Amino acid sequence: MSDILIPVAGGGGTGSDECTASLDYVLAGKTAIASDSNDEPGNGRMTVNSLLSFSCAAYSGRRILAKWQNPKAAIGKPYSGVIIRYSTSVYPGKTGGTQIYKGAGSNTASGGQSQTYLDMPALNTTYYLSCTPYVTTNQGDLLGDTLNATVKTSAEQTVTIKATQNYTIPVGFSKMDTFCVGGGGGGARGEDGDSSTAGHGGGGGGGGYTNTVTGTAISAGQVLACTIGAGGSSATNPIDGGTTSIIRSGTTINSAAGGKSCGFAYSSGGNGGSGGGSGGYWHSNSAQNAGGSGGSNGGDGGGNLTPGKGQGTTTRAFGSSSGTAYSGGGGAGGGGTGSSARNAGAGGATGGGRGGDGAYAISSSSEGTEWSYAKSGTTATANTGGGGGGGGGGARSSMSANAEGMPGSGASGIILIRLY
Repeated sequence: MSDILIPVAGGGGTGSDECTASLDYVLAGKTAIASDSNDEPGNGRMTVNSLLSFSCAAYSGRRILAKWQNPKAAIGKPYSGVIIRYSTSVYPGKTGGTQIYKGAGSNTASGGQSQTYLDMPALNTTYYLSCTPYVTTNQGDLLGDTLNATVKTSAEQTVTIKATQNYTIPVGFSKMDTFCVGGGGGGARGEDGDSSTAGHGGGGGGGGYTNTVTGTAISAGQVLACTIGAGGSSATNPIDGGTTSIIRSGTTINSAAGGKSCGFAYSSGGNGGSGGGSGGYWHSNSAQNAGGSGGSNGGDGGGNLTPGKGQGTTTRAFGSSSGTAYSGGGGAGGGGTGSSARNAGAGGATGGGRGGDGAYAISSSSEGTEWSYAKSGTTATANTGGGGGGGGGGARSSMSANAEGMPGSGASGIILIRLY
């Protein structure tokens, strides 16, 4: 042990009376002569101040929010900030796991609440975190007592866009998959009948085309201009569905065209993601009155004339076999008759409109006079990209039952964004 110098007359030793620092300013575990050590070596009492609390919570994606309460200032209890370490198996303590943060956080006030955001490596993962107070010295960092917390990061997130808008990428995600469905095509109106010929049913509109893009790199704050394609109208001259698209900084990330309409009084089905059904028809030697069903999941429409063609690939969300089906083709209108009603075709799954029933008219001495007007096709379900139903055909008659049925409109499209 080193010699202790005791002051004597004419000597150069130092005693407690000449010291200005107490043992509170000497590290615990060290010895020194201080103002309160009575001229003898004393044990230091200085330790790093202790945190009052520590907690963590999931915030967004991989990002979590870490909070702690600063120590209350005290003599001999220095404090500079915190060191946070993490592990996926055990609390890492002062030296284990991986260090993710060192600093004082958002607030340095004595006893104040401080916080910081931490971006963890993975989604949907449980992390064990240790938070240790430290003080910086010329001999390196000195560490205090550790507090622990557990947190689970968020799972991947799917965002549904149903109306044209800008969407801002949130924090905590690095990639996205996108799925677009164009607007469905409008159905065609049925055809008038006359005294010699019954009218054809109108064709169903094609469902909106679909498209999936995977693995697009993203960063927080990027703005996506999302446009939702409108459904084709069922006015006098039905129109195609609109294009659905996602654009970032002028570059198109994903887009899907709208389904096709067959126009005025035309019994072929519209092409699209799933094809529209073709209209029913009648003439003197044939009774093919039933309207064709709309196609589903990328398939063609049904019917005896010219059904619409589907895209030939799945229309399920993100192309997954377990995803929700979109873009059903519109069912066609039934043809009119001169003797009885015939059922129109149904809309395809999911969202296609149903075709309208064809008209019939009876006028004979044995059956009397009876008729039923042609029914209108139905509008497809919104935000499915379904095609509109075709209108029913008019009856073979000179009575008012020869009027055609009106078509249904196609459905608006939709965008799905999967963040991970």
